[in-house]
Amino acid sequence: MKYKVFLMVLLGYAPVVFAQRPVGSVADTTLIKTLYFAGLRDKLNEDYSKANEVFNKILQLDDKNAAVYYEIAVVNYRQNNLVEAELAIKRATALDVSNTWYWMLMAELYKRKGDMEAMTGALDQLIRLSPDRVEYYFDRSNAYLLAGKVAEAMKGYDELEKKFGQSEDLSRARRRVTSGVKPGDENKPAELTDDDQNILLAESLYKKGDLQGALVLFKAVLESDDQPYRAWEQALNIQLLLKQYKDVINTADAALSIYPNQAILYYFMALAQHKDHQDLTALTTVKSALQLDPENGIYLELYGDLLFLTGDKAAALMHWKKAKTSGNGSEKLNRKINEGKYLE
Repeated sequence: MKYKVFLMVLLGYAPVVFAQRPVGSVADTTLIKTLYFAGLRDKLNEDYSKANEVFNKILQLDDKNAAVYYEIAVVNYRQNNLVEAELAIKRATALDVSNTWYWMLMAELYKRKGDMEAMTGALDQLIRLSPDRVEYYFDRSNAYLLAGKVAEAMKGYDELEKKFGQSEDLSRARRRVTSGVKPGDENKPAELTDDDQNILLAESLYKKGDLQGALVLFKAVLESDDQPYRAWEQALNIQLLLKQYKDVINTADAALSIYPNQAILYYFMALAQHKDHQDLTALTTVKSALQLDPENGIYLELYGDLLFLTGDKAAALMHWKKAKTSGNGSEKLNRKINEGKYLE
């Protein structure tokens, strides 16, 4: 069975920017809610400075509001204010140690900073909260390798095998490490393959906003023998951002021929089909994603959208509510539920 590297999606697509619902407070709850949703609107409109200002006003009323610290971390992360983002997300996780979205953002923050060792700590927390998500174990070992901690990476692979059993992905990952490690050199940095180097360079270009340049490199990686899953997912993410919807459909189809058990690939294809006005086809495709990951709030929201657009409004509302229950707290989803209609 093939496994996805979930965190890579967070580089540019929706899951990392989910809004959290404000927690209760002894302060003026009505004012806090008013400010909170005003801040969300500013964030949605990409007025990050104003959003940050509004969220900080809430902290003057309630300085233990984990959801607000999370939003402050998000808006600073989007502006590449990494120090401010790190301080805020650390405060959010200190106040609420069981919120998966907070730890996901922290892991992505450390990835952007290049602090692989700190990233492993965030992944430890994600594993604690979601011990059955195999991709977190792979991500943690990959982070250890990039931090030069080969022994820790191999221990992570051993833990992964003990919990999930042997797999082709795990065997390949071990081979890549052991092929470059001599006896006594366990603590030396692992030697990166050409594919690894191209992926790192592509991700660097992505962060700088050079989407086309990054896509060229990811496509080059996909022409290699290994065709690593990481490159497929990133290429699809960029094609979506570039609105190359027909290319997304073709790329996802090719990826699924190699990695047929990856729900996110079906989601990418369904989203592209929807954007390409193929809603009936997209409805069938997103069902495949939900068969593999039935509680995913992102997939459930898209399924609801497609149900609405194909005429089943009652079922659409039901799935939007289920998406919210599953942890998807985006402002647009809340509006769909409250207004009972699809929003572009």
